[in-house]
Amino acid sequence: MTPLRYARLRRYRISSDILAVILEYLDPKSLFFACKAFKRVYGIVMEYHALRYKFELVVSGMRDGAAPRAVAPLLGRLHLLMSYRTDWPRLHWTHEYKMQVITPSHVGTSGGFMHQIRPHGIYDTLEITELPSCRTGRSPALTRRLRFTSPPIEIICIDSAQALIVAAHIFCQNGIVGLQLQFRDLWSFDKHPRAPAESYEIPTQSVAPVSHAAISVFGSKMAMTFEFVGGKINHLIMDWRTFGARWIDDQDIYLLDEDLLLVLCKRGNSPPIINLCGITNIADMVVLRQYELPGTWNNSFIKFCPNTSPRLRSPTALFYSDPANRVLVMTAKPLGKHSSPRNWLFINEGYFRGAPSRRERLAVPWNSWGQYCLVKDLSRSRAAIRGPYAIGSRVVFLESEKTVAGFAASLNLIEFAPFPDSSTRLDPTWSMTGPRSTLFPSETARHLPPTTVEHYAVDDIGVTEDNIVLFLELQPGFRPVNVLTFGAPPTRLSHR
Repeated sequence: MTPLRYARLRRYRISSDILAVILEYLDPKSLFFACKAFKRVYGIVMEYHALRYKFELVVSGMRDGAAPRAVAPLLGRLHLLMSYRTDWPRLHWTHEYKMQVITPSHVGTSGGFMHQIRPHGIYDTLEITELPSCRTGRSPALTRRLRFTSPPIEIICIDSAQALIVAAHIFCQNGIVGLQLQFRDLWSFDKHPRAPAESYEIPTQSVAPVSHAAISVFGSKMAMTFEFVGGKINHLIMDWRTFGARWIDDQDIYLLDEDLLLVLCKRGNSPPIINLCGITNIADMVVLRQYELPGTWNNSFIKFCPNTSPRLRSPTALFYSDPANRVLVMTAKPLGKHSSPRNWLFINEGYFRGAPSRRERLAVPWNSWGQYCLVKDLSRSRAAIRGPYAIGSRVVFLESEKTVAGFAASLNLIEFAPFPDSSTRLDPTWSMTGPRSTLFPSETARHLPPTTVEHYAVDDIGVTEDNIVLFLELQPGFRPVNVLTFGAPPTRLSHR
């Protein structure tokens, strides 16, 4: 009997052009996973600029910006995105801008700007310099500089997405320290249109002078921290659109968003904890969950390190950091020691944002949520450390040592890429890595060239998505400042 013969089954093969059209309907993450699963899909994606741009957004931890394609063509976005992806991990800046800040003045960075506050007796001069950002169409040659006359102020916070400046003046009246806040439009310095009034005053109930203060803003919520001489710490939580406010007397706070606040608490000899609080209604703040911190931090001073990456995209941005990749950093310093904090904890901010929907007990022990954390221990380092400074999914810090020739300083970067190219190799300073952590650190260090610091010591740094600002040691009558920009067209003065 003759055996049956079956015809060979033939499969249809979709042409690359049709497959490319189908792939255009995928969101960036789905496209990335399709590339990981199919070599042919990856090959097609690398050939088409629109698909390649989506792929590189995910790998770089970015999202597409709001700038219209007619103004910023796709190919230009792709080339700039590739520059950011390669230059930041190597700490390779492409432009330097050196300037001298006249002293006395308060100088710092906020919201993509550098500010200088110069006192003149009954009034102050506020000068705001836009930092370069080719992502938002502000190359070094196109940055803007604003100058305003203001009542006395010492601290400002800029939220460029809302065109908001919050300026603070700390004064003493009848022996009590008071606070005056101003809510101004970024471009005109008039009253901000969404604030009930131009200024707001409130007493702090403290007679000790303020040694340090800082402001942060998220949407309608504002947080201000006061450190008084003697060690007392107070925090002001406020809805700046209604002027509803309350004081918190805890170790530190961190605004996650308009509705969630992290509060560091320490009560006597009990282990420190983090309270996750709902602040939709500031007057009725609710504790949603509590998180135990490591028992070894019981006798430590613990702080949050603010992540200064904008949460809202700029209308002129070509691309911006994906908020889903934001890293939260906490530091711990043993009490009684004057050195900088050497124990750093890292966790994705999204872990806390998803907490209210998780079915967990109210108090979460460290051995449970610590599985999502990384801890870095730099206690054996002999160098002086400035930082850490968190910006999106990156963390920058400065190490400096005194040498025979003067000061040697190096910039250090910890990059938490959402999808690293290869498995990370952690050095012994990573004392704990949680098995469920979604963070994969990649570290880079680069010595600052003498031409960049001009043989000065570096007092402090400021970090934005596009820049590292070096505040060099104070000189008679001025302070040297150098702005290092990533993604800018190279110039003769650029140092590689």
